[in-house]
Amino acid sequence: MAEQVQAILDRMVPALRDLMDKEVFTESEVKSIVERRRESEYLLRRRSARKADYLRYIGAERNLEKLRNLRNKKVLARKSEEEREERKRVEKEGGKYVKPKSSSSIGDASIVQHIHLLYTRAKRKWKDDLSFHIQHAEFAKEKKSFSMLSKIYAEALQMHPRNTSLWIEAASHEYFGFIVNTKNNAMSGGGSIKSARVMLQRGLRVNPVAQDLWLQSFCLELHYIQKLRGRRDHLQLGLKKSKIVEDSDASNDEDDNNSNLESFFEEAKLPRIIYKNAIKAIPSDVLFRVKFLEQCKLFPQTEIIVDGIMDSIEEDFGEQEEAWIARAKFAVDYETDGNKQIGFMKSNSAENSNNDEDESNSRKRKQGDADVAMRSDPFEVLKEATETIQTPKMFMETMNFVKAYIQHACAQEDINESMTMDTKRKILKAGTFMKRIIEKIVNNGITSPDLVVEVTSTLIELSMSSNALQYIENVMNSNEMCKSSAKCWIKYAYAKAIVSSDSSLSCKVLRRGLKVIPLHDPGHSQILSMLFMNLLALASLSSSNTKEKELLSLYDKILLTSNRRKEDEEGINLPSLCLCFLKYLVTKSDLATATKVYKKLIFHSNYLHLSDKSSEEMYEMDSLFQTVISLEKMNLREATGDKQKRRNLSLVYDSAHSFFREHGYPRKADHFTKLKNKDLVQF
Repeated sequence: MAEQVQAILDRMVPALRDLMDKEVFTESEVKSIVERRRESEYLLRRRSARKADYLRYIGAERNLEKLRNLRNKKVLARKSEEEREERKRVEKEGGKYVKPKSSSSIGDASIVQHIHLLYTRAKRKWKDDLSFHIQHAEFAKEKKSFSMLSKIYAEALQMHPRNTSLWIEAASHEYFGFIVNTKNNAMSGGGSIKSARVMLQRGLRVNPVAQDLWLQSFCLELHYIQKLRGRRDHLQLGLKKSKIVEDSDASNDEDDNNSNLESFFEEAKLPRIIYKNAIKAIPSDVLFRVKFLEQCKLFPQTEIIVDGIMDSIEEDFGEQEEAWIARAKFAVDYETDGNKQIGFMKSNSAENSNNDEDESNSRKRKQGDADVAMRSDPFEVLKEATETIQTPKMFMETMNFVKAYIQHACAQEDINESMTMDTKRKILKAGTFMKRIIEKIVNNGITSPDLVVEVTSTLIELSMSSNALQYIENVMNSNEMCKSSAKCWIKYAYAKAIVSSDSSLSCKVLRRGLKVIPLHDPGHSQILSMLFMNLLALASLSSSNTKEKELLSLYDKILLTSNRRKEDEEGINLPSLCLCFLKYLVTKSDLATATKVYKKLIFHSNYLHLSDKSSEEMYEMDSLFQTVISLEKMNLREATGDKQKRRNLSLVYDSAHSFFREHGYPRKADHFTKLKNKDLVQF
């Protein structure tokens, strides 16, 4: 081991001596560098090598390279000043100053080469660790070691061929990277499109269903087309295409080849071919095709590609709700510059048509313009969608889309300014379309619990509360599926309360719902909590013994069903419910009943030991414990020296401590312990 380490250090001697001769490092600094490297090399050659040793060694060398770079700048500045003084002296004496040649020495790149070697050794030791490859590539980019960067990507892809991000990084380097100009040894842009294509094609052979590789291959061709367009515009020096055609009457075969090549790229044949191959590899994912539309938005003059993508979506996904919504979302973006797009299509069709075109070609062109106009209107797309697919899911997606459309239109307005006429027109059009959709749902009898709730909520938002109540009453009387849904009963009670302005009628609806929804259904506890809160609001206005007895009965039932809550259900917030009940009882000065209520929750139920509590529940539990402590302090002040009430206060503090400790809030638990020690001393 010692011989191998010494051999490595011996190979460093010429570079370190060169740095010392150039006055970058002093002799004592070079000795300390050698000692540190010797120690690090011994650590790397231990029996069980550690990644931390390699990372520490590389970090130290990178810091050394930063120091060398700063020192080298100072040395060069000093030499430049000396050269200026020498030139002045020579010119003053009448001689001719000859500037000495500046050449790089062995020490300039020695530290960078040593770091590359360390990364290589680490990658050989841990072949499956991708982090070393990534760090090595980042270092090579930082130091502009582009020849080394290609080797780094090649080694990484041999070890990790399934990592698509590596293929994309390698292709990006091949196309957007830098090349060295051999004449002046300078860096200039100009990667290879062929190498980038080959890189992505190899990646697709290994990962044929990798969506990001197909998308990046598609974008690569769009980048290249845009580059060719820019080059053509630059070479033509802004001249119009018609003038160029007039000046080139005597065109030869080379001109014909160039025009064919130009038309090949203008028609975007390569991106379209990549898209066709992509949907063959991944045929059943409509969102994958939408991603190609998103990429087309980033490049100009991609209308012909967009039309092909939309045609494929319409042809292959005519019976899927997601496809229609994707087309509607695209139409919203298309709508912003729809006139420009339609004009583009018309101009293209006019250029391609002859003066003596027949009637059939004219009809085809008009039909194409009509298709473009339909695609630019999201409501026309949704109208056709709801006529083609009359399912509850399709209508739900349509209503959600229209609401999002209205929110987006309002969000584009400045809150400090009044709404523009264009925005008002869009919102009015969306509202009218929403009413037509609801009419279609009602007339065709399309129902599902979620759709009924959505339609009722929308009618209420449109200030049509009586229509909403009539609609949901008819559905609840005729549809068994909606009748067995807790969401429908809660929305029915809400609509009843709004129309009648009487919460007692909504309580009657909820009581009917409790008789229909079985106890084992999670929706039963939701109706219980809603009924409890409505009764509590009524009792606050006009209290009675009957209401209080029903409140206590409902409270007990809620505690019994609280342990059956599912994560995906909109479960009750039991601490908030209990807190409201306590505040109501304290307002009535019924402290005895309030004590019974909180004891049932804290001491007699298993709610405190249930896991997966939300942050809102934890916040409400904190407020609940604070209220209960205040209540027990009030009881203790009224009966000073009562040991039982003092013990009750201590038990509440202990319950709060154990609850927050159990659910991962140690600081909050310690806070209640400190409060306990402080308050019990006072009493």
